[in-house]
Amino acid sequence: MNNLKQKKKDPPIVISPIISCSRRTDIPAFLMEWVIEKIKTGYVDVTNPFNRSQIYRVSLDPKDVKCWCWWSKNFKEWIKAYHSGQALFDLYKGHYFQFTINSPSELEGNINISLGERFKQMEWLIENFGILSVNFRFDPIIFYKKKNSNSITSNLGKFNYIIEKISSLGLTEMIFSFATIYSKVKHRMISRGFIPIDPPINKKKEILNKLKKICEKYNITMKACCQPDLLDIKGIEQAHCIDAYKIEKIIGEPIPKIRDSGQRKSCGCFKSKDIGGYTGKFRCKHNCDYCYASPAKK
Repeated sequence: MNNLKQKKKDPPIVISPIISCSRRTDIPAFLMEWVIEKIKTGYVDVTNPFNRSQIYRVSLDPKDVKCWCWWSKNFKEWIKAYHSGQALFDLYKGHYFQFTINSPSELEGNINISLGERFKQMEWLIENFGILSVNFRFDPIIFYKKKNSNSITSNLGKFNYIIEKISSLGLTEMIFSFATIYSKVKHRMISRGFIPIDPPINKKKEILNKLKKICEKYNITMKACCQPDLLDIKGIEQAHCIDAYKIEKIIGEPIPKIRDSGQRKSCGCFKSKDIGGYTGKFRCKHNCDYCYASPAKK
């Protein structure tokens, strides 16, 4: 590991005990070689995606980083990298996994791995890092129509099956949100032949009450990510995707509990530093039709 010594022309140094990798793109699925190279270097230069002139040098030194938070829909390459270089990963006290598993959908056409294989990955992560280290996400819930069709469909087709499977692995929570239909999401989906639908709040509550019955059957607590209007439903709790209290238990030592002001107002996450991006090498190859992070139309 290189020591961080700032020179006059170097970017300002940022030290964060939690590294988020990454909300912006699926680094575990596609960029493990890149992130391992940066870990060996000891730091990574991160460009502010909303102000390209701002660049920060984020320390990846194990003395500074207590826990990595990994976000992915497919941990195959992460697990492969861990097997190849476990000593490097073991330099850090904690690894914390945000694992998104939705029903297979035409909106996720580039996720070419079966549900069964992803459940095996989840089982491996639980066995090797503990049940506390794995967050299951069904995210987002989305409703849509195909062009020239009045039929409304969703990605909830395998919801019961997925909940049953994650319950059998010992998980007791799921994090969810309804898709936010930003203008770029709407334009992208329409250009690809889909019309996104944002149900009114009363309809969302009706949907959640049905899903909650399934979750209760399998002793799964539903936690809402950035959905403040849905927290008045009995049994729906606020999600804390990056949860400093869980991370404390994972690493076995105290960690600062500072709300992440860089996220949406209704986000329950604690402060971390994200090292991903949206464009260039970071452009996510999943290219899901509904994704807020993807700039791609094609």
